[in-house]
Amino acid sequence: MWKPWDRKRCEQWANRIGPDCATVIGKLFAMERLDEQAVDPALAVLRLSKRYSAQRLENACSLALRSVASPRYAHIGPILESGQDIAGEIPDDAGDHGADGGDDGAGWVRGGDYYANMGR
Repeated sequence: MWKPWDRKRCEQWANRIGPDCATVIGKLFAMERLDEQAVDPALAVLRLSKRYSAQRLENACSLALRSVASPRYAHIGPILESGQDIAGEIPDDAGDHGADGGDDGAGWVRGGDYYANMGR
């Protein structure tokens, strides 16, 4: 028998996956005014358990909750695709290198000396 998706069914599915997944789904519903508006985003996250295992989805939700206040499919999908859920951590610098190619995290900031001397 066909049954429409609602908040209760989404939360039940998320609880079967794990507590962090349930937290993500809860945050998705909390962000929307009407529960019906959060059903599709919640199902997008939950359906990742069909492509990846439930344990990997739970790990990805855990990682996403550490780095994003309100994770969505756009945050969790790339974690699973890149295998960061298997490694257990999200890289901090994500390709952010200094002007000389080093990993000092300074980027292309000129600093106070440049402006004091007006580039001379």
